[in-house]
Amino acid sequence: MFFKSLKAFIFTCTLLSSSVFAGGVSPYLPLKTDPLIELEIERLASLAKMPVLNKPYHAATVLEYLSKIEESHPVLHHRINSYLKRYKKEASITHFSLSGANSFEDNKTLANARGQQIDSHYQVSAAAFWQFNKYIIANVGGTFYEDGDFIPNHSYLSFGVDWLQIDVGFREHWLSPHQDSALLVSTHAQPPLNITFSNVKPFEWFNIRYELSVGLLDDTDNILFEDGYTSGEVGFITMHGSLQPLDFWTIGFNRTLMFGGGDRSISFDDIWNGITDPAGSDNCLDDTDNPDITCGKDDEIGNQMASITNKFDLTIFDMPMSFYHEYAGEDTKQHKNTQLGNIALNYGLFFPYITEQVSLNIEHANFMHGWYVHSIYTDGYTNNGSIMGHWWGGAKPTDEKNGGTAWSVRVDYDIDQQSQLQVMYRTADIETAENNFIPTQHDYERSHELEFTLNNAHKTYFYTSKLHIGKDTLGEEFLRASVAFRY
Repeated sequence: MFFKSLKAFIFTCTLLSSSVFAGGVSPYLPLKTDPLIELEIERLASLAKMPVLNKPYHAATVLEYLSKIEESHPVLHHRINSYLKRYKKEASITHFSLSGANSFEDNKTLANARGQQIDSHYQVSAAAFWQFNKYIIANVGGTFYEDGDFIPNHSYLSFGVDWLQIDVGFREHWLSPHQDSALLVSTHAQPPLNITFSNVKPFEWFNIRYELSVGLLDDTDNILFEDGYTSGEVGFITMHGSLQPLDFWTIGFNRTLMFGGGDRSISFDDIWNGITDPAGSDNCLDDTDNPDITCGKDDEIGNQMASITNKFDLTIFDMPMSFYHEYAGEDTKQHKNTQLGNIALNYGLFFPYITEQVSLNIEHANFMHGWYVHSIYTDGYTNNGSIMGHWWGGAKPTDEKNGGTAWSVRVDYDIDQQSQLQVMYRTADIETAENNFIPTQHDYERSHELEFTLNNAHKTYFYTSKLHIGKDTLGEEFLRASVAFRY
C-alpha cells in the first residue's frame, strides 16, 4: 500500500506548479560527467568557502559565490562564468559526450560510473533542459552503454520556489563533501526513481540547507521474509541537513533508509518509527541479554545508515586548502539511538592551487565489518547490482562482511590554456580471515589502479584520452584505453 501511495504522490507532484511565489528553482551542475568543470567548481567551493556538503550543486549557488573570487582568481572566474552561460538560457544542451574504449578485463565495475563495467566499449551521455518559467524546469537526458542499458540520470522535472525545490525523476544524490568517494550515497550505482525536496537558497540563520528524497530501488528477488524470500521494489529514503557555524566551517548530517519490498508490508508510521527509533524498529533482534528487545527479523523496518560530515576551508601559509571528514555508522551501538555502530571514517584533503597549474586531492576511508551488507536485503546496499556508497564496496562480494581501507590520490596539472593532465591513483584493501574474526570467501590482496587522462580543449569542445591500468583485490590485472569527445 505504501509503494502505491508513493507512486501516486510522485505522479501528483509532477502536475503541480508554484508560480504564485516570488523565488524560483535552479538547474543543477554536472556530477561525475564533466571532470574539468567539476574540478573548477570544487576549486571555487574551497576558495569561496561555499557552505554545501552534498551534490549536485545548484547553479544558482555557484553563481552566487562566484563573485567572491572575481578579483583574487580572475582566470577561474572567467572559466566558470563562461560555462554558466549555457544555464542562463531558456533552453540548452548542457552536456554531450561520446566515448569508445577497449579493455582486457571483464569483471570490474568502474568507480563512480553508475554501474558501468570496464568492458563497456562505448558510452553516450547527454543532458538538456527547458525552463518554462522561473518555477518549472524540465531536464532530459541520460547515459547509454553498449549492452543496451539506458540510465536516465539527467531526466527529472524541477518545480517550486527557492526555499522548496521539488525534483521528480532520476535526480542523483551525493551525500558527502568528498570528491572521489561518499560513504552513504554516491554515483557508483545508477540513481533510483525518486522525489527530492531541497532549498536552493539557504536559510539566513547559519546558511541552513536541507534535502530529503524518497525513491524506489530496482526490483530484486532477494528480500528475506518469513521462511523464504520475496520479490519487489525496495523503498529508499535519503536525508541531509547542513549549517555553517563559522565562515570556514560547515557541518552536515545524513541518513539513509532501505525499507519494505515485496511482501514486507510497511506504513508511514513504521517509517517514522524507524527514523526516530532505529534501535527499536530497525536494529531489533531477539536477544536474551536485552529483554526489552523482543522483535524478530520480519519486524525490522529495513537497513539504515547515518553520518556526520565536516568541511573546513582554510588558508595556511598563503595556500588555500579544504579538509573534510565523514564519521558514519551502518548500525547502532549497544542498541542505543544516540550511538553509531560499525563505524566507517572517511578523510579528505584538497589543495585547489598548490601552484597556479597544479591541484591535489587525497582521500582515505577505513571500514569496520558489516558495511554494505544486510541480513534482510541479501543483495546488499545496492541498486541494480552496484553499491550505492563508496566504490570500495565493489571490491568484494555484497554478502561478505569484511572491513578494509581505501585510498585515492588525484593530481590535476594545467599544462596550458588548452591542455590538462589528470593522474588518479586508487587502492583498496579487504581484511582477510587472518586479521578479522569474520571468514572470507577469497584470498584478497591490495588492489592498485592508475588512470592517466589527457584533456585537450578546442573552443567549447574537449577531446579526451585515457589509460586505466592496475589489478583488483583478487589479483586480476586489467588494462583499459579510451577516447572521448565532450561538449
